Amino acid sequence: MTDDELPTEEELDIYQSEPAHTLAPDKLKTDFKAWHHPRKQYVRIEQWCAEVRKLIPALGLSLGDPFKYLTLPGNELLDVRALNGVCDRAGVKLRYLGFNSVGAQTPEAVELALSQSEVRSLSSIDEHSKVLDYRLEAIANRRSPAHEVTMRAGPFHAINLDLCESIAFREIGHRKGSSLEAAGKLLELQLQSAKPWLLFITTKAQPDLIADFARDGFMHALDANSRASEAFKAKLIEMLASKIEELDTDIRSAWTRQDVRFLKLFSAGLGKWMLGILARASPPRGISLLSGCYYQSGTSGPNMLSLAFRCDGAVQVLQDPTAILPAPEEAARATEVEAALALADTAIAMFDLDAHVRQSEVLEKLVDKSGRLLASARFGEDAYRSWAYSLYQS
Repeated sequence: MTDDELPTEEELDIYQSEPAHTLAPDKLKTDFKAWHHPRKQYVRIEQWCAEVRKLIPALGLSLGDPFKYLTLPGNELLDVRALNGVCDRAGVKLRYLGFNSVGAQTPEAVELALSQSEVRSLSSIDEHSKVLDYRLEAIANRRSPAHEVTMRAGPFHAINLDLCESIAFREIGHRKGSSLEAAGKLLELQLQSAKPWLLFITTKAQPDLIADFARDGFMHALDANSRASEAFKAKLIEMLASKIEELDTDIRSAWTRQDVRFLKLFSAGLGKWMLGILARASPPRGISLLSGCYYQSGTSGPNMLSLAFRCDGAVQVLQDPTAILPAPEEAARATEVEAALALADTAIAMFDLDAHVRQSEVLEKLVDKSGRLLASARFGEDAYRSWAYSLYQS
């Protein structure tokens, strides 16, 4: 990733929210959290906003139509504030369905209510937007109101699973729910979509935070392609810097070590798991990994992934067994092996976001834009600049 690949100043400006609040300096918030980090602004710009901006023209939406977006927005709805600018420029309304379990009459609930009031006043927010006081995992429970609301609201044009924990940690059927099971339920819902759609996943990725069933499933998905395609096996060898005679051993070893090889293998396994599901749908769909990066949260080395996927829609074609009607033309589609090879290529190309953001010019741009975004949520912009730059003082 180079400086030249960053959006221009004009492009960056479309992602910004309304002007900052005119509060007294002592009333502005200064309690900055991990999601206020400058690198998170890179994710908002380069993955979320940029990909939504590219997708909207392909959807055929008319002026004022809703762009439907499922999100885990946090208390400040920073992603919604940023995407408002994208939708405003495209002439569509952002209709979001958020999940944020803050509880009743808590400080978090007060902040969320205030942020929702602010966001609803923005120029391109659809009036039917809402945030549910449920965890994402409630989607997988058919008896939960969250499940019913989600099924009615979807399918979505973009889904943003911005998780603080691992998507693959809890078992299916766990009493607290499973993020992976919720993701599967969303994939099922999205099979109703005839249009392409986006899936953003931010997840913690650590060997001790991946359940056995998930690791085994990801390994099985990768192994199936490796056995079916020598080209895919070569990609795994490249991904792990391995040799053909050592590949099986290196794969088993990679799942146990907190390093970049594990992160790339995790990303490829997660993507291949979803590809396997979508490729077996009727009609089949494809999925591509558009971009991926990793960064460090804690002291154990890089352990967070930010992934952007684009999923194909599919139209159910009419089949006439009597042949009175002409046979429909079948659209060309990549095979599952071809799609898996593309997934592997992008996983191999994943980069260290922390190293990229440390570049002075990149950091300056991100701090400036993030400061402006946070100011719209009642944070002190000057205090933010001091905090953000302090993160990079060694």
